[in-house]
Amino acid sequence: MLRQRKGVARDKEVYKMVKAIYKDLSVKEFYKAVMKLELKGLINVSSISKSIKSLRLRET
Repeated sequence: MLRQRKGVARDKEVYKMVKAIYKDLSVKEFYKAVMKLELKGLINVSSISKSIKSLRLRET
């Protein structure tokens, strides 16, 4: 999904796309998965503002 958006998207945009596929996904589960991806080094997460985060695919 991030590849479709040139590797960068806001967290809420990605959540909406994933939620369309996994209807029962909670926000808590989404951020837990995002954290795991960040810890594995697959994505970078940075804060744009207090409530908005940017998700970026790491280049390999």
